[in-house]
Amino acid sequence: MIKLGIVYDNLLSPTFAGGGFVHSFEVVTRLKKDFDIIYFPSSKVLRWDKDKVKEKVKELERQGIKVSQDFYSLLDKVKEKPSLFNSEKLSKTFASAYDVSNIDFLYEPDHTSFDIFYLGGKLKKFGLAIHEPLFYNNSFEYLKRLMKFYGINPYTGKGFYTRFLYNLLFSKRIHLRLLKKYKPTFIASVSKGSLEISGINGEVIYPGNAFDPELLKYRGKGKEDYVVFWSRLNQDKGIRELPDILKIINSTKRTKLVLMGKFFDKYNEKKFWKKVKKYNLDVEYLGFVERKKLYEIVSKAKLFIYPTHVDGFSLVVLEALALGTPVVAYDIPAIRTVYSDLSAVKIVKEFDIEGIAKESLKILGMKESEIIDLMNEEKLLYFLKIHSSWNNVAESVKKILLKYIQQTNY
Repeated sequence: MIKLGIVYDNLLSPTFAGGGFVHSFEVVTRLKKDFDIIYFPSSKVLRWDKDKVKEKVKELERQGIKVSQDFYSLLDKVKEKPSLFNSEKLSKTFASAYDVSNIDFLYEPDHTSFDIFYLGGKLKKFGLAIHEPLFYNNSFEYLKRLMKFYGINPYTGKGFYTRFLYNLLFSKRIHLRLLKKYKPTFIASVSKGSLEISGINGEVIYPGNAFDPELLKYRGKGKEDYVVFWSRLNQDKGIRELPDILKIINSTKRTKLVLMGKFFDKYNEKKFWKKVKKYNLDVEYLGFVERKKLYEIVSKAKLFIYPTHVDGFSLVVLEALALGTPVVAYDIPAIRTVYSDLSAVKIVKEFDIEGIAKESLKILGMKESEIIDLMNEEKLLYFLKIHSSWNNVAESVKKILLKYIQQTNY
């Protein structure tokens, strides 16, 4: 059996680590049927309490994922915690300590650290998957966009310039150097959009993600007169524009927003509620919501308004569609390349709040029977069928891996 080394950190995260983690866990636990998996935790695990990490290691091994024996001595030996200034150093330390001589191929299912390059450089046979852009290749265009949606936080001193400099001087600069020095056998992405933004060629994992088929049971149980938003409540996801969009909608049709999630910082939270009060908007804020309740709320909403600026695939859009709720969003690459063929996802030019309000009003003006018809179009139902099983995602990853493993063996 082919020995596949998995390089990653978040399988050992003591808390929920986002959509990339879900993808990685679901895929890796399925790949173990076809590969002899050896897990090489990356240096970012040093962020967490070592005792908790060791507990997660035992839990993972009980699930049949073997962890490299070299990791235990590394965990006790290295005392530093990862930071912007020592991340490369720690990646090199981990790479030098791991023995990969008996591994056939290395793979990182969700690129989060530089370790895959240094470890893969030893083996010269490795691939990685990205869930968001590796970096923003067009720096000038990225800066223009950041200035529009990211702004400046006067309390922290951080703003569009810190995000821009991070990309230009850290992420882009280092990745371009590593890509040249340790060229991956392949790069894959959960959407074509992330490859576009990074300016790199690669494989597209299709389907790139999946939802729990349990969500389909919530479809068709009636719509109520409100719109919904749930995600991380920060400027990346368009929380700053949301009140302005609702203001335009309310000039034609009084609409209630049900808001779920956690605000990223106090400054943006304060600005959001100031606008809500100024525009006299009807907003019900529920904070973090238990999953079953969230599914019920989203399934009964007439619309999910999602003015996101940063996404690699958008699981929330996928879940909204599975729950039978149409979506209006900006035409960022990830949304466009994954969802543009679906009538239930209306896509407008980024930053066009009047356009997003106009499309929202069209849906809000529909009869419930018309929304049901929209959410049961043949193309959408086929899309949901493909994306309703992690087996399909794992099979797509498996095909990519086998394609390149076979090539490297010649």
